[in-house]
Amino acid sequence: MERAIVTISIENLKDKFELEIPVDITVKEICSALNKALHLEEKGIEISGYYIKTKNPTCFLKGKDVLQNFNISHGSEIILI
Repeated sequence: MERAIVTISIENLKDKFELEIPVDITVKEICSALNKALHLEEKGIEISGYYIKTKNPTCFLKGKDVLQNFNISHGSEIILI
């Protein structure tokens, strides 16, 4: 399982998290895992579904897209929307 250290943020919030994540998973899987790990629902934060924006490379990914297929790697930024 290939992994990468990425920066995770949530659109319209200032908090950023640097996490090591697997890159051979789908957007849906990473959104679900982050929602649970960061306790977003408990904090009243709702993400719009299984969509992310990325920087380094710049992409818009959804649902069944696999992170690795879009070159998400060390230093990428993932923004939950």
